[in-house]
Amino acid sequence: MPHSRRFPGKPTHVVLAGAYIKSEEDLISLLRQNGLVPVPSSSLKEAQFLLERKETAIAICHASSSDGSFRDILRAARDGSKVPVIVCADVYDPHLYLEAMDLGAFDYFTYPYYKDGVEWVVGNALGQARKSKSKQEAEKPKC
Repeated sequence: MPHSRRFPGKPTHVVLAGAYIKSEEDLISLLRQNGLVPVPSSSLKEAQFLLERKETAIAICHASSSDGSFRDILRAARDGSKVPVIVCADVYDPHLYLEAMDLGAFDYFTYPYYKDGVEWVVGNALGQARKSKSKQEAEKPKC
């Protein structure tokens, strides 16, 4: 799907959080094909740093990592960056899904994932991020 039709605008950073996600070549390739700039991280601490420093539209976080879990990223996004977080896992676990959604995840998908499904979820998350950013800019006091 061409970049200009699916995700228009300047390149958008997508933080990929967790050691497992760093090796997800298919996901990284899919994001690049859609004009996005994936920024892989090897740890949740690194991902939190990236969320604070980079202009990031969304984050995709593996459910577990060597130094924490999706819970840490969701807290960081809720407390600071307000970036929509998509949680992914190796298998569908209804308890994990419900917990992620209850903690504020934008969405949840499992591996192996379907290209169309991931594009739909990422597209919706980007739409929410853009609306949120526009709302924040409109609420800023004008001097």
